[in-house]
Amino acid sequence: MLNRMRLLKGATALLYIGPLFAGMCGFGWGLVAPFSAIFVVWLMILRPEQWPTTPNEWLTGSALLAALAQVLSQVALVAVLFGLGRGIGAVAGVVPVVNPVLPLSISFLAIPLCRMLWDAREAADQGFFLDAEAEAAHRPRAAAEAGAAVTPLLNLPDAAPDTQVTEAVARTLGGVNGDVRLKALTAALANPGRSHAALRRALVLWATEPEVVAPGRIPHAVASSFAIAEGNPDLLRLFVPRAMALLQAFPYRAQGFPTAARLRQAAAAGMNDDPNADLPRHLRDDLCDGLRALARAVDAALAREADAKADLAPLDPVPVPKTRHA
Repeated sequence: MLNRMRLLKGATALLYIGPLFAGMCGFGWGLVAPFSAIFVVWLMILRPEQWPTTPNEWLTGSALLAALAQVLSQVALVAVLFGLGRGIGAVAGVVPVVNPVLPLSISFLAIPLCRMLWDAREAADQGFFLDAEAEAAHRPRAAAEAGAAVTPLLNLPDAAPDTQVTEAVARTLGGVNGDVRLKALTAALANPGRSHAALRRALVLWATEPEVVAPGRIPHAVASSFAIAEGNPDLLRLFVPRAMALLQAFPYRAQGFPTAARLRQAAAAGMNDDPNADLPRHLRDDLCDGLRALARAVDAALAREADAKADLAPLDPVPVPKTRHA
């Protein structure tokens, strides 16, 4: 993807060369309109997040004003390039004689080339953006799409079979934008008043699968599952041994686990007597011991990772004493 971004810069240069060359050839300002149309089409293809996506969005006043501003900015850019081209032609004293279709074709060629090199939606799904502005424009749309994607999961009944709920969770969170969808689902389940017992259990199971943790595509899956399980002894008894096994198998993923401080805090909270708790005291003590052991394992894994990075860091050059000359 990074190589595509480099090639994209070269293909984009064709877009600007067209009006610059047309200005050097001394063509009239009548070519500003077709060049502006080419620039607008290029912008819609390369930056779709800056344009409305549905007919209803196009009918809103704010969307129309934003689209008009985009069009006017491209007209101004073409006019500036025309002026620069005329200035270069006047200074050089050379006015090429070409068909006006040639500079238009040069700019138009940038559209298919850039489209072949860059798919904005596919790149956004992989976390690549042309600039910070494109990333900021994509963020609210991705959040809205994630909210709509996890809504069917929140509508599953508590009595739904575990296999059905687990398959639905894997299907929804295992695709593109899985990390954004996981954040949306975790936020929706943060309300303790909502039950969703089957969904919570399926989410803990899915997020602590080796196939999910090892690739690191969803880096904080384990921490999110702990946020769901925290305060629920049944879910914690499911979470702790799976998380411990994952940390032993993939210690380099410790950054995606809950912090040791948070694990110890959960263990301390679990020691308090709760008259409504139906878990026997000795099992609660075992669970707290497991949380503390997991906290120690997280600390150890992070310490080993820090030591490994320190060993790989380049050593500071030894200063050579300067020899004084008389």
